[in-house]
Amino acid sequence: PLHPLHPLHPLHPAVNKPSQLRQPMRRSLVMAANLATTAAVRPTVIFLHGSGDTGRGVEGWLRSLAPPEALAPFDWEFPTAEPIPYALAGGQVSSVWYDRVGGFEPHHPEQTASIERSASRILALIDAAVKRGVPPSKIAVGGFSMGGNLAYQTAARYHAVPDREPLGAVVGLSCYTTNDSRAHALLKGTGNRWPETYVAHGSGDDFILPEWGAATYEALRAAGV
Repeated sequence: PLHPLHPLHPLHPAVNKPSQLRQPMRRSLVMAANLATTAAVRPTVIFLHGSGDTGRGVEGWLRSLAPPEALAPFDWEFPTAEPIPYALAGGQVSSVWYDRVGGFEPHHPEQTASIERSASRILALIDAAVKRGVPPSKIAVGGFSMGGNLAYQTAARYHAVPDREPLGAVVGLSCYTTNDSRAHALLKGTGNRWPETYVAHGSGDDFILPEWGAATYEALRAAGV
């Protein structure tokens, strides 16, 4: 089941009180804590940065929001996107998970080939964790902004495979899919395989608009997530 949209954007410049910043991350950590059912295997959380950032950058942000003891029970992975030419930056090579052409608005066509490449990388991280002995039910994938969309994209591809054990959790913070996203097709008949999914998007976000996130939220609900 999906959590309702949260009225707080954790990185929006308008939100600068420490208590406000920490609340959504704590809620996500509480959900992740449900993965830790035994002491023998530590849950793995794969968290994906936004456009222009790096794994190290988003790791520093996350560790500034939560006390060490809250993060300690989990193995955290913060991969960095492979730099690619980014159309919205005039073709400049940027640390982005996929390309965007035409603009940010969700009516612009998805650049699916670049999403496939990055989703394959994250699926490989999931497979590597399973080979280490971590069951899928103890693996969470989440992200912020562009990384949140990639978390959805990865989850859609993972759960589209029949008879696969579901992941433990999916988290999307301030993110959206395009109207023509392949994820929507993959969700048909497979959304009910998803685990508990946490969605948050701030009502004051004027960069990634709340209505884009709300439309994705509704698409996930309609698919049975």
